[in-house]
This record gives sequence, C-alpha cells and structure tokens, in this order.
Amino acid sequence: MPPPRPHVPREPSFRSRPRRTPGSVLAWLAVCAAAAALLGLAAGYGWWFGPFVAGVAAGAGPWRSLPALGLAVLAALAGWGAALWWPALSGAPVRGTARAVAALAGLPPHAAAGVAGTLLAGAAQVLAAFWLARALTFWAR
Repeated sequence: MPPPRPHVPREPSFRSRPRRTPGSVLAWLAVCAAAAALLGLAAGYGWWFGPFVAGVAAGAGPWRSLPALGLAVLAALAGWGAALWWPALSGAPVRGTARAVAALAGLPPHAAAGVAGTLLAGAAQVLAAFWLARALTFWAR
C-alpha cells in the first residue's frame, strides 16, 4: 500500500474558462452580424426555416454551447427583426397585417404582439434545432 499523500491546501478558482481577447469578441460580433444578414435575407425571400438551419449549424459545430447558442438566437432575432422592420420603413401597410396575424394566432390584436410572436417563433426554431444537433452529434465531440 502506497503512503498517503500530504495534504495540500487548495484555493477556489473561478477562472475555469480562458479570458476572451478583444479579437475573439470582435470575431463573434462579426459572425453574428453576417448570420443576421443572411437570416434577414432568407426571411425576405420567404424562407421561414432559416433559423432552424442556423440552429443546426450552431449545434453541430465543435464550439462551446453557450456562445454558439447565443450567437444563433441573437442572429435570428436581429435578422427576422430587420426583415419585419424593413417593409415598415418603406411604407408598406404592415401594422394591419401584424394585427391580423396576432389575432389569428390567439394573441392580443396589436402589431407588437404579432411581431413579438414572430420573433419568438424564430427563437424557438433555433433552440429546437440547436438541441437536436447537439443530441445527434454528441458522440462526435
């Protein structure tokens, strides 16, 4: 039987993750802006499944879960928000459409409820796709 090890006092450390450099934050923001632009363009073409594709791409990658999920959700919200906002800026009658969509969805008949419901649907697509991709690629990580 080996001799017992001497007791070494340990101090708690809350730095389990490496510090982010300004370059990595800027790269994260640049990727988020590019993904938001692509998702906004996809929403403009009527491709409502764009956030699902973004969630699968974020979940299947080898990167950490929380930053990847945050990037995908933020990009989906920004992209779809821009796609909803752009016609309103150009003078299209989107308020009435948003009110009708909200009322048909069982939400209060206000334009903000329709927009919020649409953005929540995009975020739900990202979350479901991210979870699915993480679950299916667990063995590969």
